[in-house]
Amino acid sequence: MSSYVDSVLAEGERIVYRAHVSRWKFFLSYLLGSFFVLAGVAAYVRRSDLGTDSPIPAGVLLVVGLVIFLSAVVRRWTTELVLTNRRIITKQGLVARNTVEMNLGKVESLHVNQSLMGRLFDYGDVVVVGTGSSLEPLRGISSPLELRRNLGTVAEGVAAKSAP
Repeated sequence: MSSYVDSVLAEGERIVYRAHVSRWKFFLSYLLGSFFVLAGVAAYVRRSDLGTDSPIPAGVLLVVGLVIFLSAVVRRWTTELVLTNRRIITKQGLVARNTVEMNLGKVESLHVNQSLMGRLFDYGDVVVVGTGSSLEPLRGISSPLELRRNLGTVAEGVAAKSAP
């Protein structure tokens, strides 16, 4: 299955850099989901010690854990941030889709915010500011400084082509 960005590329447009959401952004969801799954397994194994033969409480814990874990995985897989030689494209969502595209000629700056943990694990929030509007903050992007460096390189090329 091809990505959304691959399906909307214009003639002659090519992908320069593809950013990803860091796994660290969803660490709490992964941890909480794993906790519920393990609690469900433990409740199922120890159900006779707990005074019940019903597997329903264990099943509920297991389902809650899987929903938390899988929702984080799906959110990560369905978020795209792509820098092409002409524009920046972002897409979030699987069923309900939110997309924003900004021509590189309209980009004024790219803000990168990294906490201490973000610097240690190389992730951060990215905000693309353009003339008249800006993209919503993209939270938990892996290697945000590499994205900024690639944007600078591509923007210089775009500016050089449009200069008389």
